[in-house]
Order: sequence, then C-alpha cells, then structure tokens
Amino acid sequence: MKRTGLGLAGGLADQAIVSFGNFALNVTLARSLPAAEYGAYSVVLSFILVLNTLHQALVTYPLSVRPAPGGRPLAVALLLTPVCALAFLPLLGVAAASVGHLGLLPAAGAALVCWQLQEVVRRALLAESRHIPLIALDALRYLGPLVAVWALRANLAIGGVFLVVAAASALAALPAARHLGRNGQTAASGLRTEMADHWRLGAPVLGANLLAALSTQWFLWLLAWHDDAPGAAALVALANVVAVASPVIFGMENVLVPEVARARDSLSFPDLLRLVGRRGLVAAGLVGPLFLVILAAPTWAARMFYGRDSAYAAHPGELRLLALAYACYLGATLFSAALRGYRASGAVFRMQLYPALFGLTVGSWLTWRLGLGGACIASVAAGALRAAVGLVYLLRLRPLTVARPALASS
Repeated sequence: MKRTGLGLAGGLADQAIVSFGNFALNVTLARSLPAAEYGAYSVVLSFILVLNTLHQALVTYPLSVRPAPGGRPLAVALLLTPVCALAFLPLLGVAAASVGHLGLLPAAGAALVCWQLQEVVRRALLAESRHIPLIALDALRYLGPLVAVWALRANLAIGGVFLVVAAASALAALPAARHLGRNGQTAASGLRTEMADHWRLGAPVLGANLLAALSTQWFLWLLAWHDDAPGAAALVALANVVAVASPVIFGMENVLVPEVARARDSLSFPDLLRLVGRRGLVAAGLVGPLFLVILAAPTWAARMFYGRDSAYAAHPGELRLLALAYACYLGATLFSAALRGYRASGAVFRMQLYPALFGLTVGSWLTWRLGLGGACIASVAAGALRAAVGLVYLLRLRPLTVARPALASS
C-alpha cells in the first residue's frame, strides 16, 4: 500500500509538471500571438498530438504493459520511434499546408521526433516507478520551453516555438543515448520480430487512440477549415482554461494502467471496482472544485487567464460546456485505464468508436452550423457517450477477474 501511495503521488506530481508546462505555454502563446497565428499553431500542434497518440499505441503502450520495460524493450522502442516519425511526416506536412504554413514542417517535424523519443524514456520510467529522474527530465522538457517562450514572447514566431520544443525534448531524451549504447545492437538484431509483436499488441489500441484523437481534434480542424481562425483559436483558448484538470486526468491514467496490469492476476471484481472508485474519488476531490468555479464564474475565469479585455472572455456558455466535457473525459479516462490494464483492446476501441462516429456525423453538423458553440455542445455529448460506453465495458470485466473463494460453510 505504501508503494502504491507513493507511486500515485509521484505519478500525479510528474503529470502536474507536464500539464502545467503545456497549459502555461498555451496560455502564454494565446496572449502573445494574434488569433490567426495562434489558430495556425494550434492546428499544427493538434496534428502532432494525434501522431503522438499513434506512436503511443504502437510503441509506448507495449512498453508500458510489459513486466520489465527496461533493457531490451526500451531499446526496441527507441529504435522504432524514428521509423514511426518518418511515416508520420507526410501527414504533418499536410497539416501545415492546410493552414498555409508549409514552411513550419522542418521545425514541427523536429519537435515530433524528439518529443516521441522523450516520451519513450518517460513511459519507461513511469512503468518502473522511477519518479525522481522522471520528474527531473519532465521539468526540463515542459518547463524549459515555457521559460524560453516567455523570455522571447516579444519577438515570437510559431516556427521558433516548435524548435524550442524540439531542443528541450532532445535534452530530456539524452538518457536514451546511453541506453542504446548498451542494448542497441541486441535490440536491432531482432527488430523485425519486435515490430510484429508491437503491432500485434498495439494495433487494437491504435484504432482506439486514433478515434479518440480525431474526436478531440476534429472540431478544431473543422473550424479552421471553415475559415474561422478566431473560432479555432477561441476553442483552444477556452479548452486551456478547463485543462487545469489535465494533470489529474492524465496522471490517473499513467498510474492506473500499470497498476491494474501488475495486479490483474490477483484482483477480484469487487477489488477492481474499489481500486477504480478510489482513484476516481481522489480525482474528483482534486478537480471538482475547479470545475465548480468555472461553472459558476466562467467570464471571471477566462479573464483571469487572458486579461480583462480578452475576446476569449466573451464565451461564458461555451466555457461551461467545455467544463462539463472535461468532467466526462475524467470518468472515461478512469474506465479506459482499467480496460487497458486488462488488455481489453476491443472494448477500448469500441469505447472510442461510438463517440467518434457521433462526432464525425452529428458533431460535424453542429460545428458547421453553429460554429464554436456547436463544437462545444458536440464535445459534451461525445464525452458523455464515451464515459457511458466505458462504464458498460468495465462492468463486463467480471469474467476476467479472479473469483473470490466461497465462504466455507459452518
């Protein structure tokens, strides 16, 4: 129990650094860049995030659920990462061209590959519960760009932001170089077999991650492609406000997946529900007050982040909707983490499929007709659907859990 508690605290502390760095960087850029520039940056970044979720499914997810992620498995993941990045670059080029900034491709591509290498190192440290080096490296990766952008905000270009991210990610991934020196040759000798194993384990999760990413980013892309750059910028800026919950949401996922994976051979179904319930209560206690403040005073919350005269404060209804959407995301993330811990990839896929289909159909119509407001309504509905489907499949895990021995008759 003590180790579990320390693991939870370390995982949440690390995720707090990651989410704060991302959050503060986005707020700084939203305050410093014109809406059209911030919208273009957000679209390119959203494609990087989508490509990162594909990399997570094929490379870092297999690493996370293996009992001994260090050594050869880590070296394999580091070798596979540049292969994935090369395959992803054409898609990133399409994203940059779609917002009229094809020249961003070299800087954004460098950010992509360095970020993914750093994420491999990060996931290996998480799986091994090595929280002290994890926190140190993530502070370099996520707080470093924030300091650099803050210092350069008066002469800021979005290409420079991606280069700063690439440099910080490369520095935080430096431990990988020493590890490859010790294990790289062994890993390379069986790389073809490892690629097949990674595909077998990660392919079902790949579909789920892609659907989740599309349902999250699709509305932003629709607004941008509908020539509504201010609407796209406002959607990201408002999401930044409710993203104060991100350290808890992603921190719980980072902790719960390996926690369930390690204990699944001994967990009874009631034990599993209690574990998920305890993590859910901790998460609700941490983010519930934040959501209540946003729901009660959305205009004040937006002005606190972007200034009294910010145009983003003119959307209180939309901000309330996004707070509700993030509350749904929290529940869905807890259910998904438990399912991933049991390698219930098919259930995770269906959990993402139905909300994605809703977003691509009804959500697209709402966004196209109502703009920013429609995108926020669709986000709430898709999030609620994802949480509901996740709960249904969590309850269906009973046959995979350990049966409790029957009480001896007296």
